[in-house]
Amino acid sequence: MTLTASVLAGMTGAASASPSGTAGSGNSGPAPGSTTGAATTTNGSGAPNWVPAFTSAMAWTPGPAYDTTVRQVVPLGVGGTLVRVELSNLFGSGPLSVGAATVGVQASGADAVPGSIQALSFDGSSATTIPTGASVWSDPVQTKTHAGEDLLVSVWVSGPAAVTSHYDAGPLSYATSDGVGDLVSATSSSAFGLPSTWDRWVAAVDVAGTPGPAAATVAFGDSISDGFNIACGRSDICQATTPWPDFLQQRIDRLPVDRRTAVVDESITANTLTTIETPLGDRYRVGGGGPPGLTRMASEVLDQPGVKRVILLLGTNDLWFGASAAQVINGYKTFLARSEAKGIEVIGSTLLPREGSDGWTAADQARWAVVNHWILTSHAFPVVLDLAAVVADVYNGACQPDRLFPPYNSGDSLHPDSAGQLAMADAIPTSLLGSAGAPSLASLVKATPTAGCNHPAVVRAYGSVGSSSTTTTGKASTTTSSTPSSTTAPTTTRTSKSTVPGSSAERSGGKNATGELAGSSRGLGTGSILGIVLVVVVVLLGARVLAVRRRRRARRRRRALVAELRRQREASVVGHGERGWSP
Repeated sequence: MTLTASVLAGMTGAASASPSGTAGSGNSGPAPGSTTGAATTTNGSGAPNWVPAFTSAMAWTPGPAYDTTVRQVVPLGVGGTLVRVELSNLFGSGPLSVGAATVGVQASGADAVPGSIQALSFDGSSATTIPTGASVWSDPVQTKTHAGEDLLVSVWVSGPAAVTSHYDAGPLSYATSDGVGDLVSATSSSAFGLPSTWDRWVAAVDVAGTPGPAAATVAFGDSISDGFNIACGRSDICQATTPWPDFLQQRIDRLPVDRRTAVVDESITANTLTTIETPLGDRYRVGGGGPPGLTRMASEVLDQPGVKRVILLLGTNDLWFGASAAQVINGYKTFLARSEAKGIEVIGSTLLPREGSDGWTAADQARWAVVNHWILTSHAFPVVLDLAAVVADVYNGACQPDRLFPPYNSGDSLHPDSAGQLAMADAIPTSLLGSAGAPSLASLVKATPTAGCNHPAVVRAYGSVGSSSTTTTGKASTTTSSTPSSTTAPTTTRTSKSTVPGSSAERSGGKNATGELAGSSRGLGTGSILGIVLVVVVVLLGARVLAVRRRRRARRRRRALVAELRRQREASVVGHGERGWSP
């Protein structure tokens, strides 16, 4: 990274209260504990101090399966001495019959290291039935695991079932054909002839006894944080973009083991923050972008043991579907209130530039500018990451802050490629996550900030406790002061048509920075009445035209989404070779 970041005073530390999570719907499992500092296997009550080492946000059900064994690759963010696994039937069409399940260490592909496979139990039984819409935790397994290690979780579904899944495009899963039966203890991969980029049924893996702090950071977002790449959207097996949470974990993994924490990704491609109506209605939830962020945050953030903070990068799809800036901002306020009530710190992020992407209109862009202005200036988040500034086209002589930097563009002007994702990860101070001093990764492209193209601060902290600091992103150049401060970095003006004015109603189409109509204190003369009437008529006609255009745009988006789902349904291998997509 070559972009300068200004880190100000008042960074709040990890939340002092620990979230109280339940172990699962169908199986209570061990109660999670809470610790600060170095982890121990159990807390004062004797219950394990669980921390998520892997998560996969269940998103939809692409098809059925029957009497099949699935083997999921699980990369661990942190290691420990105890392991437990969460299986989900969130989108099942009926109770899910799990006949057996195991956990082992991956040798390569679907091959397990000989002797590493251990049986999982559920309330002491090798089998379990998961109710529709629920999940269960396995009993703890005593086994030594390590950060960066890949496990294999194998699940035999003994009867017919709708697949609850997540399109990952990263770690592969493997499956047998339907009707093959129980192969969860097989060391060889010979029967697992169906590789896929879908995570199936395995929603999380927790560890206890980690040598580092028993704390995790959740990356909560949409396809941008999920690592979607437009070039991989039509391919069953594709080496997709590495998402920034993975790069951030790679940075932390370079620290000594007793200083490492986990960064787990609970992002869903095509996800929204709010419960706005989408073009496909409720079908979108089970056939596309998964439950909205405000709906799924309870199970994926608030109730997860060991989660101390969340990085929130979500909301751009809401705007694309027609949500107002106020709706998205209210969604952030709700997310903040719920998280703070559980003692979880929320690190906010600006929404990435997407001008030039398919279907993105001037009206969408205007709402995007209002939302980002609020994120940067409202002080609602204790810490804000201006990741929009990191990947914007403001390098190598260009100055277009509303567009992605071309070398960071995966091809659709919306999703960053691996170079852009790495730049985002490098811009995040790991001290915010309780893992100070993690080295930066080597940049994949040359990105020299354009002179005179006003670069906003990448990190802004709004708390009133702490010390002021100035950090140069990508290099260990830090100065600190003991003087507390609650001020923000000097607000810079972006030279762009989407720049949100401070209080000028004239430059915002008659609206102020919050989208509300700007008022006037001057009185009206009788000669002005006719002018006012004419203005009202023009406004009403304009509103009518905008409404018609909005309906047409919604119809086009609806047709595009329906056509995309139809193409994927026709092209998919039922239950196994499902294909991903993203608006």
